[in-house]
Amino acid sequence: MSQDDEKNKPLADPKTDAVKEADASTPGDENEDWDLTGYRRFYSRRWLLPALYLTAAALIIAFMYGQASRLLHNTKSPQAETPVTQTTATASQPWIWPVAADTTGVKLTKGYYDASEKGATVQSLASNLVHYDNSYQGSTGIDLGIPGSHRSFGVVAAASGVVSQVTNDQVMGETVIINTNNGYQTVYQSLGSASVKVGEHVLQGQLIGSSGYNMRESGLGNHVFFEVEKNHTLVNPESLLPQATA
Repeated sequence: MSQDDEKNKPLADPKTDAVKEADASTPGDENEDWDLTGYRRFYSRRWLLPALYLTAAALIIAFMYGQASRLLHNTKSPQAETPVTQTTATASQPWIWPVAADTTGVKLTKGYYDASEKGATVQSLASNLVHYDNSYQGSTGIDLGIPGSHRSFGVVAAASGVVSQVTNDQVMGETVIINTNNGYQTVYQSLGSASVKVGEHVLQGQLIGSSGYNMRESGLGNHVFFEVEKNHTLVNPESLLPQATA
């Protein structure tokens, strides 16, 4: 080519060349660059992450609520349970006199001293005093024996319970204490012998020993002394026993 031709050659247009280079590039590059830029703009928004957290929390709460509702539906209400009926002797039966059923002739020889009892008289209260060691004290229980006889008889549990104590008291003789199933403490004293041991479960009417003597009430002869407490307070045993002795 001659120098004149070179001079007459048209100059390259920069804008045209840029368009051609853009056209020569890969068609997908432009879309990819736009997609990356769009993702960055999307995730750079300040409300996005809190919105995601709130959505996840709502889903978790909904799931837990569904589980709790299903568990509550499958669980029986405590009020729907069938009540358990107490079947122990002390809960379903009245107390019995602490004398073996095959014993005859046993009488109440001394009653419980209660000055507040309705209808109490000087004579009735005096008969329930115990004279010992040159002093008089009100009887804290009742005495059962066979008048005019020194015959021993069987002593039974007036109510079911657990034996808490078996001792030989120097003044009151052999002693058995039973904690009943309904919160009473029953004391059997002036026993000649005891046939139960501490920790033993006894049933109402079960033989626990035999009648005997004690120094505090020596004038009563062979008998059993029966005392009852409720929450460490003395209770008149006759208020828990049938109206008549064996």
